[in-house]
Amino acid sequence: MGEEVHAAPARPRRDRLPRNRQRERVLHLLRTYDGAMDAAEIATQIGLHVTTVRFHLDALCDEGAVVRTRLPRSGAGRPRTGYVAVEERLDYRVLAEVLAMELGRTQETRRERAERAGRRWANQMAAVFTADAGTARNGADHAVDRLAVAASKVFARMGFAPELLTPKRSRAKRERVIMLHACPIRELARSHPEVGCGLHRGVLAGLVRDTGMSAELEPFVEPELCLARLVSND
Repeated sequence: MGEEVHAAPARPRRDRLPRNRQRERVLHLLRTYDGAMDAAEIATQIGLHVTTVRFHLDALCDEGAVVRTRLPRSGAGRPRTGYVAVEERLDYRVLAEVLAMELGRTQETRRERAERAGRRWANQMAAVFTADAGTARNGADHAVDRLAVAASKVFARMGFAPELLTPKRSRAKRERVIMLHACPIRELARSHPEVGCGLHRGVLAGLVRDTGMSAELEPFVEPELCLARLVSND
C-alpha cells in the first residue's frame, strides 16, 4: 500500500511541546512504529478515545513533530489520514555546549574569545548598520539616537526582539536603553554566561567602535529580559 507523505517542516520545535503524558505516548508510538498510523489505530494501541488522539495529533503536527500522510483504503472511499513522526534532528544546544568549552579552559579565556567573536560579528554587519544609522525617528541630529535606532535594527535581525525605550537625560550623560526580550542563544547564556553574554557584549562593543560612545550589557535583569545601554558623555 503506497503512502504519500506531505512535506515536513524545516525544523521540529520539540522544546515547545507541552509536557503532556498522553501526547508523549502518542509521539513515542509513532516514533517506534515502522510506517504511518491513523488516529483509530493509535487510539486502539494506547487505549485513548480517538477524539483525544486526534487532538494530540493536531498539536504535534502544529509543532512540527508529526506530519500527515494519505493512506489508501482497501475499498471505496476517501483516503485515510495517517501520521508519521518526523525524524529526530541534531540538538544544537548540546553542540553549543561543546563549542563553548572548546573556546578555552577558563571562564576568562572563554569570555575574551567570545567577545572577540562578537566584535567580528558586528563588523560583518557594519554595512547594514551604517545604512540604518541615518534613519532615527526622533532626535536624528544626535549621534546616540542614530546609534540606538541602528543597533535596535541589528538586534532585531539577530533575533533579540528589541524595544528601544524613551531616552533619559542627565547633566553628565545621555543614555539610550534597548530592552532585549528574546535571545537566540538563551540556554547557552544561562549555562555559560561567559560565552553567551560575552558574545553579546562583543557585538555591542563592535557597534559602538569609533563612535566615541560606550555600551554595556545587563544580562537577565528579569528571567526573560536583558538590557543594552548606549551612553554618550557629550
